Amino acid sequence: MSSANSLSPDLHKATAQLPSPRISEIVLQTAQYESMRDWYSAVLGLSWSIENPGGAPENRRRFAGSPKQTRASDVRSCFMFLDRSPVHGQVLALFELPELSGAPAIDPGLNHFQFRHANLAALFDRVELLLGSGLEAHRASNHGPVTSYYFSDPDQNVVELCCNNFDDPAKLKAFIDSDAFRKNPSGVDVDPKGFISRFRAGEPLHQLLQI
Repeated sequence: MSSANSLSPDLHKATAQLPSPRISEIVLQTAQYESMRDWYSAVLGLSWSIENPGGAPENRRRFAGSPKQTRASDVRSCFMFLDRSPVHGQVLALFELPELSGAPAIDPGLNHFQFRHANLAALFDRVELLLGSGLEAHRASNHGPVTSYYFSDPDQNVVELCCNNFDDPAKLKAFIDSDAFRKNPSGVDVDPKGFISRFRAGEPLHQLLQI
């Protein structure tokens, strides 16, 4: 197995010539299967398209190359189609591993993942429903290029719900290239409910989204 330090410096040059792939699947492993399944279905408003009952834990196949790797048919699992586009679809999946314990606060690997909405109105429509149901956004930010609301799932994975702040690619590039963005790439944190209230009250976008 190659380590990062042993990879050939020419590999990047070679792969740079290939068409760029897209992330098409995220699989979360959990010991809280029912809670996680219900949470994502409620938050995203989508049903699980495939559900597998799994097999006996003692019959689970192990892979020498990675202790994390497991087959979906060996564990209770479910798959949600976020996008069914040809070639590049997107899937969210859950694998139940009952032996897991603790929250992913100090483990290497996934920090957070993101679900992008068409615009601010679409983002706020969903966020208002979540806040109204008792879910708490532990952070909300106007990053400049995007506006983001951050929630924690039952396993404390950070889920970012966001949208683009620019509908013009040229304006987006100009902002990213600006000194203001280079000095402050995180933007500003905002009050989760107050920010939506300002939008609903008709505050002009150029003023609302100012950094």
